[in-house]
Amino acid sequence: MKDHAIALTGATVLVGEDLEPHGDAVVVVGHGRVTAVGPGAPVPPRARVLDLAGHTVLPGLVDAHVHLGAPETGRGEGPPGPLARAGAVADWLRFQPRKRRGFLRHGVTTACSLGDENAWVHDFRRRAADGTLTGPRLLIAGPLFTAPGGHPVATVGAAPGDDWVRVPRGPDEARAQVAALVTGKDPVDLVKVVHDRGDPRRRSLEPLDPGVLAAIVDEAHLQDTPVAAHWGNLTDLEELLEAGVDHLHHLEARGPLDGWPQDLLSEAVRRGVTLTPTLAVTEAVGDPRTAAVLRERAGEFADAGGTLLAGSDAGMPSVRAGSGLLREIELLTACGLAPRRALVAATSAPARALGALHVGAVVPGRAADLVAVRGDPLADLGALRRVGVVLRGGRVVVDRIRNRKRTR
Repeated sequence: MKDHAIALTGATVLVGEDLEPHGDAVVVVGHGRVTAVGPGAPVPPRARVLDLAGHTVLPGLVDAHVHLGAPETGRGEGPPGPLARAGAVADWLRFQPRKRRGFLRHGVTTACSLGDENAWVHDFRRRAADGTLTGPRLLIAGPLFTAPGGHPVATVGAAPGDDWVRVPRGPDEARAQVAALVTGKDPVDLVKVVHDRGDPRRRSLEPLDPGVLAAIVDEAHLQDTPVAAHWGNLTDLEELLEAGVDHLHHLEARGPLDGWPQDLLSEAVRRGVTLTPTLAVTEAVGDPRTAAVLRERAGEFADAGGTLLAGSDAGMPSVRAGSGLLREIELLTACGLAPRRALVAATSAPARALGALHVGAVVPGRAADLVAVRGDPLADLGALRRVGVVLRGGRVVVDRIRNRKRTR
């Protein structure tokens, strides 16, 4: 069947990596990509036209931190019972249909998986890419690297042989395991390490051996693959910066609760290390005072010139696929970011940081992953919760607008 163009008309469009608003603009989509954008962009003959007056079109959102395999639970819920566990297994086998729908319904068209079973998540990504599954694009780390006594081995019982973890016994094995992931026909997009000493008041954990950590980072960088790090306290942070990681994930109370050491903050900013604070999780499971202080620390990172990325940690308790990222964006504004900067943290900034330059901005040549929301999210982020239309790869996957379609 011939691929007719789609034209989105009458909307304000947030164009480019800085999300510059263009009023009463046209976005033309063909063969899965944006082909033209602007107030004067011509609508091709026989194009399917979506009249989006009163809406704002922006790039599909990018969630920089998700766990696809974990079952979704509410706050305060205990471990899932037998029926819930059976349902979670069924969802896992079907590649998480509820999560896939949840992401798309909320305008999330790209998600970065940070710690899922390697073979399964590769298969998930292939099926999402070829259209077998309807869902977001996936950027993947595959398994996470940890120590024998580290998270999640010592916390949730992951076995060293499980396909969602790698527990190297030395630097040489670490290099071999990284090389196996970052090379070949279907390499991962980034490597994740867990370097976390835990909380001595509750449970101490084993961080990665310094030689193993250095080998992981060096081997990944030899293959032009970035390294993301789960960390806990300031000693973890210092060692991760020394090893040369590219991205920091989470912001814990046992970290900079009493303030950032200026030398570590300056070094992270100077080297362009990004921070994905996952504030939605902190809000969901922590106390309000601690959550408020951590928002201040995230704001200080941004004020110092650091780059914040929006990642929900969806899959963790009380953080749902899709809606969790919208809450994360709102919490970034509570850190002091203007709405536009918070939206950049969920669109072009993670796309650039993760090397996914085919998404994250409404510009000709990029993927037609687009979301139209009713209202102006630059003035009112609540508009993000009023999704009208979502396109994924130029195909309409969500449509809540009626009687606005015609073909020229």
